[in-house]
Amino acid sequence: MNNITNEVGRVFEEAYESVERGMAPTHRLQTFSCEDLCDSRLERLTYIVEGFLRPGLGVLAGSPKVGKSWMVLHLCMQIAKGQPFWGMETKQGSVLYIALEDSKLRLQERSLAMSEVYPPALHFSLNCASLGDMLEEELRDFVHEHADTRLVVIDTFQKIRAQGTELSYANDYAEVSRLKNIADELNICILLVHHTRKQSDSDYMNEISGTNGIAGSADTLMVLKKKERSSRTATLSCTGRDIEDRELTLHFDRERFVWKVKSDSYVPVTREMPKTLYLLVAFMMTQGYYYGSTADFAKDFYRASGVKTEPNHLKRLMNRFRFELEDEGVTFATIRRNTARMVAVTYCDPKGDAQEQQQEQQQEQQQKLPQRDANWEHPTPDQRQVTVQGQREPVTVTAQKPTVHAENSD
Repeated sequence: MNNITNEVGRVFEEAYESVERGMAPTHRLQTFSCEDLCDSRLERLTYIVEGFLRPGLGVLAGSPKVGKSWMVLHLCMQIAKGQPFWGMETKQGSVLYIALEDSKLRLQERSLAMSEVYPPALHFSLNCASLGDMLEEELRDFVHEHADTRLVVIDTFQKIRAQGTELSYANDYAEVSRLKNIADELNICILLVHHTRKQSDSDYMNEISGTNGIAGSADTLMVLKKKERSSRTATLSCTGRDIEDRELTLHFDRERFVWKVKSDSYVPVTREMPKTLYLLVAFMMTQGYYYGSTADFAKDFYRASGVKTEPNHLKRLMNRFRFELEDEGVTFATIRRNTARMVAVTYCDPKGDAQEQQQEQQQEQQQKLPQRDANWEHPTPDQRQVTVQGQREPVTVTAQKPTVHAENSD
């Protein structure tokens, strides 16, 4: 009897475990195709300091008393005032400087020495919680109260690290990743002021104190170095995921108590939109709205401009220079209809009320989506010259009425 009872119990237990496994949530890997990625309209990169600092996690490292705090205070001042930093444009907003090694008196003296304008958007704190002990909540609360927050400086990183943490790549990476996650969540830059090793290295990234876990998780890395302790000249080496590698030679101005740039290795690269796309802008100025397949769009664009281009090449140019086209008033979206991919292109005068025009275009779009009559023919061409904002000379295109192609176009 006991054997039967045990066997029945085992069967019920196996059945229960089987049901549990069936009800357990499955975790699927989230993927996306290269085609969908390239056709997506993603947000363009934004900078807090143009070409120098953007949202994410940054690290400024240097030996003690080399001038790091003077540099970040100047940076905070300029962002809070919305004024250029070393000639680079800044995005004005609230700034929090957590000065864990300073006093109110020292911060006051430095602020008075550095600036004649005291920006109300610059906030200081002399203490904060440690990582894993409410620091993340403190930062969320500050950003909630100051929605325009751009930058949070933590001076220094060592002061917020959990006590007794073993030095290892995994621990360094985990701690910095927590700060990067909160920076990404709040869309701000968190800049950690950190120290360098005593031993120099040919690669300045190896001079950052700790393991490579710190550099591996950070978005932007900067190292400030002097050849001699008493020198007023220093070198700032910068690298990052979304900035160009650069090296700046700096000189400390003892009258204004700021670092000034003597030389900069960075050479700005201007990205020119191809002439084909300027012609496309002119074409859309005469169209206003277009809906059809990429092949149809390329054909009609050829009829109007005389520029023959493969549909895939034209679409690649449009995707690659999407933001430049938007600056000229052309927006577009790729829409999947059954097995075909259609393109909806709209022109709104960038100098006019773009939002109002976009609403009007969207209303017109709803009326144009039905398939066109099979016997519809192109109207008699009308050559006209159109001046495109980014083009010095007028370009000639063939004016046609707004085009809507059938969704079964190839």
